[in-house]
Amino acid sequence: MNNRKTVPGAGVSHMLSTILAKVNNIEKLLSPAVENIPDSEILDSKGVRLLTKMSDRTLLRRRNDGTLPFYRDKGKIYYRRSDVLRAVLLEKTENSKK
Repeated sequence: MNNRKTVPGAGVSHMLSTILAKVNNIEKLLSPAVENIPDSEILDSKGVRLLTKMSDRTLLRRRNDGTLPFYRDKGKIYYRRSDVLRAVLLEKTENSKK
């Protein structure tokens, strides 16, 4: 028989600390890239496409899967430039790890 005692929640605690460490690493990677960009700079879909060379379909996919934050005002969609650059940088770092 197995006489080992397990601490309830030990696995969850380890998992949460691992996730926190990864989030901290991502924040360190992102901070130099978006440090000097004003958060108030707003782009419409055309501006995002010109900045990132994304198609309309890619923008739609990114909005739907939540990887690209957006704001809607009177039926028009707007993006913060810092959010767009952060999403692109995050995608590049994830693709480089694969």
